[in-house]
Parts: sequence; C-alpha cells; structure tokens
Amino acid sequence: MIDFEKLEKAYNENRFYSLQLEVGDVCYQGCSYCYMNALTVKKNSLTNKKIYEILTDAKRLDITAIEWLGGEPLLRRGIYSFLKKASELGFRNNMWTGGLPLKDKSTARKLSELCKVGLISFHLSTLNKKLYKILHPGRPSKDIDDIIEGIKNLLELNYPPNQLLNSITFTGYQTVEDLIETMEYFDKEFGIKSCINVYHTYLRPGTDSKELNKFIPSEKSVAKAYKHYINFMDIKNFPMNCVNKQYCSATIAALNDGTVSPCATIRTGCDENLNTHRLYDIVMKNIEYLTFAKFKDKNNLPDGCKTCKLNDICWGCRSRSYAAGLGIYGKDPRCFRSK
Repeated sequence: MIDFEKLEKAYNENRFYSLQLEVGDVCYQGCSYCYMNALTVKKNSLTNKKIYEILTDAKRLDITAIEWLGGEPLLRRGIYSFLKKASELGFRNNMWTGGLPLKDKSTARKLSELCKVGLISFHLSTLNKKLYKILHPGRPSKDIDDIIEGIKNLLELNYPPNQLLNSITFTGYQTVEDLIETMEYFDKEFGIKSCINVYHTYLRPGTDSKELNKFIPSEKSVAKAYKHYINFMDIKNFPMNCVNKQYCSATIAALNDGTVSPCATIRTGCDENLNTHRLYDIVMKNIEYLTFAKFKDKNNLPDGCKTCKLNDICWGCRSRSYAAGLGIYGKDPRCFRSK
C-alpha cells in the first residue's frame, strides 16, 4: 500500500510523499473522540475549484498519494470527480471513510474502481455493541453490521483485502482484549489488517477536559496493545504512531478550513491559508516546519527518544505532543518505551 522506495526518497530530499486532503467536516458516525469535531451540518469546506487547484499543486510537488479525509469524505458532493481527477494525474487514491457509506453497493463499486491503486480504510474500533454506543452517542449499534456489510460489498467486487485497512482508535473506554478481538476478527474473517491510533486529542471545544481524559488509555494498556500488535503483524518493531517517522515527515495536510498543517490531527498550521494562497507557495515557504526538519537531527529529539532503539523509524506522535500542550516537538505523552 506504500511505495517505500518513493517514501524514503521523499524523506531524504525533505519533500512530500502524501497529501492529507480534507474535503469537508460533515460526518454522521458521531465518534465522541473525533479529533476535528466532525459535524452533522457543513461548517468548513474547500470549494471544488480549490480542490482541483490543490491536486494540480500536489502534482507539481511530486506527491505520490492523496489521503482523502473528512469528516466523512464520501458525503462530499463531487467526491468521485475529485478521485477521478487524482487518478488522471497519477496519484494513488487512499480513501479514509468511517465505513457506513460502503453499505451502498454503488458507492462500494465506484470506490473499488477509483481506489484500485491505493487503499480503502474504514473505521470500526470495537465489535462490542454496548461499547460502540458509548463511543458513538446517538448512533445505533446496527452501525457495526452496516460497516461489515459494506466491507463484504467491496470484497464481492474482488477488491483486494490487503488494500483494505481497519483504522482503530484505542481509548481508555475499551480493554486490550476488546482491541485484540476486533483486529483478529477482521484478519481471520476477511484477511484485513488493522492499524492502531492511540487516543491523543483532548482539544475538543465545548467538552470538559476531565471528560476527555477518560478517553486516555493507561500506559500499561498501550504497552500491552503494542506488544500484541507486533506479534499480530509479525514485525520486529513498531513506532509510536500508525506510520513511521518517514511517512510523518513526508506528509502534509490541507484542512477543510484552508489551513495547511504538517498533520491533519494538528489543527493549526502555517500563517498562510489556502483560501487566499496556493498550496505550492505555502509549502515552499514553510517546508522546514511541515517536514519536522528539526527532528531529522536526532540530537534534537526529546529526552528518552535520543537513545531509543527505534529512533530510526520513530520520533513519537507529533500530534499527541501538540494536543498535550507540549508543542509539536515535545515528548509523545503516550510513549511507554522511553522516559
């Protein structure tokens, strides 16, 4: 799913492999831990003209993959036209959907065609219906069955299971055993792997910080989850993120309000905004900030990270550091490996 040769080249040349492109903030899956406060009605959305312009600039920046984000990107009118244009420009289309729209066979069919070079990620953090309703207030537990039905729709269209991914957010509300059960279900039933995103954004406006702290899993739980994940994926080591530091550095985000950020889960960014500037110009002016160039010198890593055996692939999650009020260069507060 990742062209690691191109990724490594982009990292070494201080440029970009992927663009996270938010096409809107509307979503109806109602994740209570959502890092962007996704809404049921539109508040921020880049114009069609701006999205096409961004794609043109992404080509000029020699980007390889477009990560289509929302809200729920499949609720954006014109999304298939955007995907088609991206394909014509030679990009890999990586769709990050909550999963509910996939129940519609027409949606599944269109995506299977437009994301045939890339991936389709869905989001189901638990199979426990009671827990699902806690994590998605106001939503029916039937969502679980609907998402699974959507996955079956894709597989019936011969979409490769190794190009499907379940994006799990691990919170303090679920046990490690629940996490393991969910990962193993999709692997054994469908041959689909999962990625783990440890909850980290406690900046949601209008929500008491004490309530948000309940979503933070314990250090012991995170360590146990990662130990299982390493065995489950049959890999020697795994960074404290859903991607390695190379992907983190070589990714930029165009947020739905026009902000250009080094990561979609960091909700602030460059001074210039896409509503008044072009992506290419913003990127070239802010490239050191957007690539976390400071951290490419390991002497600048946080204490503990400097001597960590994984610092060739990991520098901790920059978004978790930011969300904890430590800035983008602080220590990852969820890291259990280094103190």
